[in-house]
Amino acid sequence: MRWVMNVRLNAAAGALVLFAFSNLPAESPTDELLRYGTEMAKEGNWREAKYRWERALRDDPSDARLLNNLAVASEALGDADAARSLFEKAVAASPRDARIRDNAARSAIFWRKVSDDGKAGPGVPLEGSKKKGHDMVEVTVSLPMPARVKVDGAKTLLVAGFIVNDSDLVDVNREIVHFLRNELRKHTSFAILDVTPPPAVPEQTLDDMAKNAEFFKWLGREHGADIVVSGAVHYTKRDASGFEDVDIVSESTGQKVRQTRFVEQEEFTFELEALYFRGADGSLLFRDKTQRQAVYRGSANDPISAFYELGNAASPDVLAVLAPRNLPDVRLLFKG
Repeated sequence: MRWVMNVRLNAAAGALVLFAFSNLPAESPTDELLRYGTEMAKEGNWREAKYRWERALRDDPSDARLLNNLAVASEALGDADAARSLFEKAVAASPRDARIRDNAARSAIFWRKVSDDGKAGPGVPLEGSKKKGHDMVEVTVSLPMPARVKVDGAKTLLVAGFIVNDSDLVDVNREIVHFLRNELRKHTSFAILDVTPPPAVPEQTLDDMAKNAEFFKWLGREHGADIVVSGAVHYTKRDASGFEDVDIVSESTGQKVRQTRFVEQEEFTFELEALYFRGADGSLLFRDKTQRQAVYRGSANDPISAFYELGNAASPDVLAVLAPRNLPDVRLLFKG
C-alpha cells in the first residue's frame, strides 16, 4: 500500500513539474535570433551575427535591442556611419535605457577621436556599462581603422636619414633608420629599400625640410621609392634620482615599514617627428609627432635597450600612418 502511494505521489509531482514547464513562456523568434546572434558575436563572427539580427529586425523594426546590437556589428565591420545611424534609432526607440545611450556615447567618442587624429584608444568607462544587467553582455570589439594616409598604388618605401641631436648614448640616426625599416617591413606591405648608408638629408630646419619637394622628388627618383620617410629624432637621458617613500620589510618584526630613501634612476626621452613624402613629386603627405618617456631604476641602464623599448611604444603611431590596423574598445550587447 505504501509503495502504491509513493508511486502516486511521484507521478503527481512529475505532473506538476511538467505543468510548470509547459506554462513557461516560449522563446520568441526575435529572442532566439537575438540570442544566437550574440553568441556568434562573442566568437568574433560579426557577419553571421549581423545577418541574424537583420532577419529579426524585419519583424520588429523598432526593437531597441536589435538596433543596438546591429550598431555594434556595423562598427566591428568598419562602417562607422551605419553604426551612428543605428545608435540614433536605438536611443530613439528606448530613450530611457542608459546602457544604450552609453554605448552610443562610447562609439561617438571613439570615432570622433579617430576622425580628429587617428590615434583613438580604448574609451573611458561609462556609467551605463556599470549596470549592464542580466540581459546584456560586455564584449571587446576590434574596430578596423584605415591608414591615416591614402597610399594607393605605392609599393616601395625608403627610410632616409634623420635630423638628430648630438648624443653619446647611441648613434641615433643609424638606430632610428634600422628600427623603422624593421617595423615597416614587418607590419606593412611595402617593399622596404635597403639603401646603405641611408641617404643623408639637407642640414635645414624641419619646417624647411617639409617644404623641400625638389629634394625628396630627386630622392624618390634616384632610389625608385614611392614613399620616402624622414624627419627628426631627439633622444636624451637625464638623472631622475631623488628621495622616495619606499616600503621595506623590517628584519626584526617582519612587518612592512615605509621609509624615505634616496633612489638612483634615469629618465630616457624619445621624440620622433616623422615626415612622409610622395616619391613621384616630393610632396608632403603627412607630418606626425610622437614622444615617449620612461624612468629606469639604477644609474647604468643600457641606452640602446631603452631606445628600442621607447621606439616600440611609439611604433603604433608610425605604422598607423601607412597601414590599416585594429583598435579595441568595449561595447554592450543584448543577449535575449
